[in-house]
Amino acid sequence: MVGRLGTDHLAAIGIATMFAELLWVIVWPFAPGTQALAARRFGRQKAALDNRPEVYQTLRHETGLVLDNALVVAFAAGVGAIGIASFSHQILALLIDNEELIRKADSYIGIIKYLMPIAGVFFAMYGFLAALNLTRVVMVASVGLNLLNILFNYALIFGKFGLPALGIEGAAIGTLLAQFIGTAFLTLYILHAKPTKKYRCFRFKGLRGILMRDIFVAASPMIAQLSVSMSIFLLYEALVESLGTIYLAVTHVLFMTFIFVRTMIEGFAEGGSILVGNHLGIGNRDEATRYAYAAELISIAIGAVLVTFIFMFPQHIVGVFNQEPDTIALGTKGLRFIAIFFFIGAFGFPIEVIFTHNGWGRYALFSEFIPVVTFTLGLTLLLVKYFKMGIYAAWLSCGLYIVVYTILLIGGFLSKRWLEVQVESKAS
Repeated sequence: MVGRLGTDHLAAIGIATMFAELLWVIVWPFAPGTQALAARRFGRQKAALDNRPEVYQTLRHETGLVLDNALVVAFAAGVGAIGIASFSHQILALLIDNEELIRKADSYIGIIKYLMPIAGVFFAMYGFLAALNLTRVVMVASVGLNLLNILFNYALIFGKFGLPALGIEGAAIGTLLAQFIGTAFLTLYILHAKPTKKYRCFRFKGLRGILMRDIFVAASPMIAQLSVSMSIFLLYEALVESLGTIYLAVTHVLFMTFIFVRTMIEGFAEGGSILVGNHLGIGNRDEATRYAYAAELISIAIGAVLVTFIFMFPQHIVGVFNQEPDTIALGTKGLRFIAIFFFIGAFGFPIEVIFTHNGWGRYALFSEFIPVVTFTLGLTLLLVKYFKMGIYAAWLSCGLYIVVYTILLIGGFLSKRWLEVQVESKAS
């Protein structure tokens, strides 16, 4: 929607959302971090219902404690994200010279930063409900949140329904409102719905420092991984911006399409990761492996469908973002160029979810750090700045990052070391 305001606005929102991703990655990992602990406790709880009913109530209470402790840690992380965002103008000024671009981007970041504590609470609840196999509730909240986001963005960006036209700032306000409503929905569900009311959450009577630490430890490799990745992609977009505003705008379209493909694939993989965690909780590694392979096969099939659509209809995808002929022409070529790399990534993305949602985020961090530094940053800098090879060299560098990352993830998956990871300290 912001892209409809012009190519310069599309470029600005590209920089703004990339910076905002740095804030999101501080709070989002508390979804898989919470899931990693709660899924294993829920697996033991379910097994006890049939085999050891005398300890079932105790195990259910222990499962519920994960959420209260996760809420505290995730909210604190969101407050920390606000502090980081306070330096957005200074950080952007170090990366790009276009003052008008910085001004537009900073107007978005200055609003979106206040969303982060709310988002931290949302993601903690998201991970807890997913661990309990209540994924339909998570789906309703996520889909509803995004539909509201679209509605609020439309009204506030363009000034519809009697509201003022706020442009790029309207996009931030709309997202903030939608996130608040989605978080309120999950809160009310956990407090009052029959499947969750029995866990007696939001009482905060069982706060344990060691449990908070375990949740943070489970989430922290993902925070580090995504922070490094998003920081480098921010530098990457700054390099692309030096080639021209239109190249930054089109690269943002490619990046958003990549995020969509990755999100769709990882969404299906997340269902498998929940069942992997449940079975690891009761020590059934064979069943955990079987669900992991099933998640991989489904994700590859979904990736094939999405990439085929991208390759066949790239101009329509670009047209969603911007209608200017030059942007559509370049974006069409860019999507077709990068599509094969998206498909290769479909082999690795579900493995990343299985690792990060079950306590082996350290390997995912290692696997991403090497290629993102080497290719997305290093090779792009070499080819674009020193050899002056242009935008296709930048896109190729990013594609090679996906290839190497996928290879490293597959290697970790085949090693089966992810089946041996412990996610809780004994005292928690």
